[in-house]
Amino acid sequence: MAEHAANFTFTYQNKPSILEVIAQKSLHDTLHPALQRIALFLSSNVPHKFGWLNKHFEEVFLLLDGLLQYHYLAFYDASFSENFYGLRRISPAGDSLTKKHKELSLIFLVIIPYFKRKLDEKIAIIRLENAEGSLRKDFEGKFKKAVLFSYSGLELIWGLCCIHNYIRYMANRTEFQTPLYQLIDCKLTYNIDIEDLSAGFWTSLFKGGFSVSQLSFGLVRNAISTTLEVGAFFLQFLHTWNSQKSNYNVTDLPNVPPPDLDSKSKKYRGKCPLCLKQWINPTVLQISGYIFCWKCILKHLHEHQKCPITNLPAKPLDIVRLYLS
Repeated sequence: MAEHAANFTFTYQNKPSILEVIAQKSLHDTLHPALQRIALFLSSNVPHKFGWLNKHFEEVFLLLDGLLQYHYLAFYDASFSENFYGLRRISPAGDSLTKKHKELSLIFLVIIPYFKRKLDEKIAIIRLENAEGSLRKDFEGKFKKAVLFSYSGLELIWGLCCIHNYIRYMANRTEFQTPLYQLIDCKLTYNIDIEDLSAGFWTSLFKGGFSVSQLSFGLVRNAISTTLEVGAFFLQFLHTWNSQKSNYNVTDLPNVPPPDLDSKSKKYRGKCPLCLKQWINPTVLQISGYIFCWKCILKHLHEHQKCPITNLPAKPLDIVRLYLS
């Protein structure tokens, strides 16, 4: 009986809380928008060098995220965000991850989210078209509406499944923290084998007692990992800081100054720069301030992903419908 009690205590102590599970997921979800802001800044301010980055950002992020997650799965049996919170993945029997586990983990961490983001962008555009009433009543329009309805239903069902799994996990009815872990056949536990090599590296470096002869692959690897994790901490801190505003009133509208007029603005006054006719459903492209017909600019951004006048990078979701009296 004492053996069972000791085993229960050890198992309970190695069971991450639901807050830690949600926190590591939040960190994982923060990486994409943070790097996307950096890519947008570079492509907007230095378009002749980084204009391609906005158009191919998803593929660039796929590569960088794949390398990052592969590294952490290979050396820590965890994703980047899981390792940040001192967690790692193990099999239901408590063993280390097999090659199959790591391959499936990489697919669910990197590949599937990539295709989901692509699908989310397509669905968002269909939602815009549906809200504007621009979906035709032919087969294509009906198909888009069916896809929109089905996707919304699947998202709702998946969200309810995750909530149900969280409740079962907190009630000790399942050992899997999320349905995805159950699909991969692994679970999270605390990483009690974390080596403090990185602390030794930075301590020796800043105290001036570090020599080249002390360098080793493991030492440098852990130092780089710590640097990434500290960067992730500041990333979350800035995200929280920017999301909280004192004395914020939800009814207040931002006072946005109009963009500066350029030499072409008078040429396209009162008409769409693409079809050169009076606007039909006027829509502004935020990055340049030019107003187009809804269908004209949507089609152009689908094909070229840049403003047709200024050549600044833009996507279909960067447009705002105007309701002029």
